[in-house]
Amino acid sequence: MAAGLRYSLRALGGTMGAQWERERRETLFLMLPVALSVLPHLPHLPWWTSAGFFVLFAWRLLLVLSGRWLPRASVRWVAAIACTAAVYAHYETLLGREPGVALLVLFLGLKLMEMRARRDLFVVIFLCFFLLLAAFFHSQSIATALAVVAALYGLLAAMLTMQFRQHETPIGQRLRSVGLMLAQALPIAAAVFLLFPRFGGPLWGMSADTQRARTGLSDAMTPGNIAKLSESDEIAFRVLFDGATPPTALLYWRGPVFGSFDGLAWRAHDARLAPTGATRLEFGARDEAFRYTVTQEATGRNWLFALEMPARAESDSVRPILRSDLQLVSPTPIAERLRMTVVSVTDFRAGADEDAASLRSWLALPAGFNPRTVGMAARWRNEAGAAPDADERLVERALQMFRQQPFRYTLEPPLLGRDSVDDFLFESRAGFCEHYSSAFAVLMRALGIPARIVTGYQGGERNPVDGYWLVRQADAHAWAEVWLAGRGWVRVDPTAAVAPQRIERGLRLGEAVSGQDVAARSLARRLWFNLDAIGNAWNQWVLSYDRSRQQSLLSRIGVAASDWRQLAALLAGVLAALIGAVALLTLRPHLPRDPVVQAYESFCLRLAAVGLGRARHETASRHLVRIARALDDTRLSEARRIVAAYERLRYAEAAPDRAAVRHLRKSVQAFKP
Repeated sequence: MAAGLRYSLRALGGTMGAQWERERRETLFLMLPVALSVLPHLPHLPWWTSAGFFVLFAWRLLLVLSGRWLPRASVRWVAAIACTAAVYAHYETLLGREPGVALLVLFLGLKLMEMRARRDLFVVIFLCFFLLLAAFFHSQSIATALAVVAALYGLLAAMLTMQFRQHETPIGQRLRSVGLMLAQALPIAAAVFLLFPRFGGPLWGMSADTQRARTGLSDAMTPGNIAKLSESDEIAFRVLFDGATPPTALLYWRGPVFGSFDGLAWRAHDARLAPTGATRLEFGARDEAFRYTVTQEATGRNWLFALEMPARAESDSVRPILRSDLQLVSPTPIAERLRMTVVSVTDFRAGADEDAASLRSWLALPAGFNPRTVGMAARWRNEAGAAPDADERLVERALQMFRQQPFRYTLEPPLLGRDSVDDFLFESRAGFCEHYSSAFAVLMRALGIPARIVTGYQGGERNPVDGYWLVRQADAHAWAEVWLAGRGWVRVDPTAAVAPQRIERGLRLGEAVSGQDVAARSLARRLWFNLDAIGNAWNQWVLSYDRSRQQSLLSRIGVAASDWRQLAALLAGVLAALIGAVALLTLRPHLPRDPVVQAYESFCLRLAAVGLGRARHETASRHLVRIARALDDTRLSEARRIVAAYERLRYAEAAPDRAAVRHLRKSVQAFKP
């Protein structure tokens, strides 16, 4: 074991010579790239899968270092059956992406236990290539890409090591050779990335991807649902404004609209009962219009998020539709990252011309629920009378109740009973935005005022590095809309009556940050903003390069993306030019330069800089004799040592010692005539 470890450490240093068997040498160099190939999968695999692989990996590494025999075939067969059974027991199938990747990782570990011939090494390398490709099933982030590049670099270095016999080049030179090969392949890869025809959907899409995608909002709202999201920093979407930015208090990103209430939960109207026809929108001052681009993450739903109120929305991927309830939707679920250009106007009036028939569905309340709230609403209505502005005064009275009575805003509200609104308004008086919006809407309907719930996001945080606004799941919010005669649908946010700082400054609920905490976090925040900007640039320029952006690029150079003949001819021409250029640079003969001669030429250049250059016919000794009078004693002594070392290494020794060559280089670098 000690001898094997000693030889292993020598192997890592570079040249191993005849003392190291080729099979053990190649296996040793392959182990690290194998581990790097599995690394991107670890966050997505069951813990026992990762543990099983690294047990097999460590076992094989110990066998390499000790020089002992591999386990018998019967042991490997038993291990293979156990791994297959464990994967089936966990996933209840052997088909699909996740069980397939888990099985591949375990079988890679088993394959390490039978690596003997060179053919086995190549099988392991190609398994690692496939595993690196599968890493993009889980994530296509820049971190995953960097991990894949590092593993690919190691695998290519291992393949290069396998080409040597007993004598080989140092490991540093091998790594430089691999880097040169990757640099030569990079322009070709870029050309294929830009010009190869794009598919209509995501490259890694599978039938289950849409169901796996998620958003922070749901198709129903019950007390406690949105509160669970308030601590999530996951990005919902990013926004880049073309010019001015609205105040944080106006950053209401509209999403699903709920109008059906069963006493416990709010849901969207049934399609058969939902109001039909388009809602009339009237926009006010045009200086309140804002143009921006939304980059929305995959949700698996057809919801699109835009600043209230979108006047125009365009996307190359989907056709945005504004429904009668003023929710912006896509005809199909959002299964991949989407870019949308929107123009929104914050000064607007919606549905001012609606009649009683179209408003009836926004007044319905379930019978037998929340009697105390209904009774209070009846008293309020009698007290308000039949004045023209009675509805507006009732809305303001409800907001005054939230402001003046001891309501509080909390992330951990108590559980509510069957009459949830009664319990909230008259007992707990503690809740999150969904509690306030739900109670307010029920109270309005009990007062005979049409009302509905709007969910979405409020606020956001601007990244000062790239200018994008980051809207996180923590910014999920719910507010209400009421219909008032002459004004149409009006946004009313009862949360602002209880916790105005949540709306005006975009602070998250319950987050009290002191000055000392801000100072302590400032460095980490700046670092996070820079990393996020890098990741966002990767998303915008690499992952979002879809068919529409490819068509836009090709149209600029006069190529029709729909004409496959033109596209194939362009791709073939570009690849031929790039491959030809790489061939001209790499296939021409390169004569190796003697490092001893290079060091002496550098010495001559230093002398020439002060007018003591060497003539072409002069030998090193004759040159030194001629310039001796121009150098002081110290410089002349250094020059004589350099010339003596050069002549000895150049002419007296058949194979100069590397240490002596390095010493000559250092002497030349230190020489200053």
